[in-house]
Amino acid sequence: MKKTMTGLLAAAITAGMFGMTPAAAYDKGTFVARAGAAGVYPTGESDSFLGGNKVEADSAWSLGLSFTYMATDNIGVGLLGAWPFEHDIEGSKGALDGEKVGSTKHLPPTLTAQYHFDLANKKVHPFVGAGINYTHFFDEDTSGPLKGTDLDLDPSWGWALEAGLDYELDNNWIVGAQVFYINIETEADVKAGGTKVLNNLDVEINPWVYMVSVGRKF
Repeated sequence: MKKTMTGLLAAAITAGMFGMTPAAAYDKGTFVARAGAAGVYPTGESDSFLGGNKVEADSAWSLGLSFTYMATDNIGVGLLGAWPFEHDIEGSKGALDGEKVGSTKHLPPTLTAQYHFDLANKKVHPFVGAGINYTHFFDEDTSGPLKGTDLDLDPSWGWALEAGLDYELDNNWIVGAQVFYINIETEADVKAGGTKVLNNLDVEINPWVYMVSVGRKF
């Protein structure tokens, strides 16, 4: 899924950029709302702790929401939102390798400035963007070897990159795909009986986020 979506987006953008008669992108003032399936695929892990252990977050899917407002014919403001994602946390190295040690939910609102390309095919609207992400973690829980302890994950601020493609089905409805790379880094505290067992453990999540959607223009 990840490779397929990335390849399709790259191919569509590249093909469209070689169009001989560019047409305008979305008109200034256009608002696009999208909803669909969104997947978060983390690429990072925690620092080592307690004798060489490391943990990482598993991938998760949820309902994704994406919005674009066109400030000009080519420049848009994008917002990525979602129903909360829930991730299992597993050991990736050391004695905890392969063990589920916890879970967490998070919301990752992401604001981007987008550039929409002018293409010969008026139905195809590729775009790229860059911006900022805020990730809020909640409902942290522990299990397995860490069961009975309390886990707390700090909020994260970081940068974000995106590439997307909308295809117009008619004057109002579209189908689309988006790929994001988001810098998400948090610090974890683990308490046992009110005493901190782990304090300010750095955890890199840094996920690829993939979304396929149906949308409407207004």
